[in-house]
Amino acid sequence: MKHFLLLLCLWLPAGLALTPPTLEPLRIAEQFVAPGGWPAMKGYLCCEVAGQAKERTLGQQIPPRQSRRCELIRQDSLMAVVAVELRDSAQRRDFYLHFRHDSTGWKLAAIRSLAMTHLGPPMVALLTGLPSAEVAAYNRKHPDASHAFTVGNLRLWTSADADIAAHYQRHRAEFQKLLRRLQAGRYFATPPGPAEATAEQAANADPAVHTLLRRLFLGRVTRRAPACGNSLAFVIGGKTTSTVGLLYQPVAAQLPAMQPDGVIVLRPLGEGWYLYKTA
Repeated sequence: MKHFLLLLCLWLPAGLALTPPTLEPLRIAEQFVAPGGWPAMKGYLCCEVAGQAKERTLGQQIPPRQSRRCELIRQDSLMAVVAVELRDSAQRRDFYLHFRHDSTGWKLAAIRSLAMTHLGPPMVALLTGLPSAEVAAYNRKHPDASHAFTVGNLRLWTSADADIAAHYQRHRAEFQKLLRRLQAGRYFATPPGPAEATAEQAANADPAVHTLLRRLFLGRVTRRAPACGNSLAFVIGGKTTSTVGLLYQPVAAQLPAMQPDGVIVLRPLGEGWYLYKTA
């Protein structure tokens, strides 16, 4: 029987003999971030990841002590996004696996995360170490963004997804109050157009809006965030085009598409609110 199976494998066309079994994106993600190796890895990679992952899986490069949790965020016939949370006793981190479906099945195409978050903790340490006199001087120099706001904003910017979601749930009533104030002011009542910058400036200058933004550690509200469409983006922070915040879009069909070079994740929080990140 062994000799028969060997002959059968030699007789089969090479492509047929080596074609890996089809796997769903969540299963591929779990295999790719698991601590052990995955001999079949290359059969499930494409695009930029195929050139990046040579011999070792991503899971083999992650410290073994870190737990890994994969969550399917979205999947349709052509694309899928799986969020991966890494966690140990000291920190939590998130990154996102983007998949494409081709004639042979699902392939991991890109890996994304929020950029430059390593800058946050040193800045927080510096600011929280200031003596009270320097804090007072800081507040005089930055009347629009106090010391307390800046520290809170930096911490939220570098927080794990789960912590940002918890921040929204704790302050859900104030987020709704902020939304109602924007709707009452009709700052974004018309479709995006040439006057968008003026409308955005007026919205952020509204004293009631500004107070709520600062209380919630939000930088600004805009519809001009990358790939935002007509959704409202409540930006927490970020660098260049890699930003994080809360998105409000009550019509799911009008949500921006998730893609490696635009909105890299949209996590539903309820009532039309989403956690979003861009890259």
